Amino acid sequence: MNEWFEKIANGIMILRKIGKGVSNLPDYEAYVNHLKTHHPEITPPSEKEFFKEYLEKKYGASAQRCC
Repeated sequence: MNEWFEKIANGIMILRKIGKGVSNLPDYEAYVNHLKTHHPEITPPSEKEFFKEYLEKKYGASAQRCC
């Protein structure tokens, strides 16, 4: 039974990654891994803060727009 739940959880994680890839959202886990590997002195933001900053850069008042 436990193995069954693990398979479901793994499937959900895969679907989540596919959804983020299709929607062009950045990969938070990859970002955190990058910080831990290359910038250990920097404390990673929470996932909520990470996406808030991403959306602000993309759609906020200072976002770059064509024309």
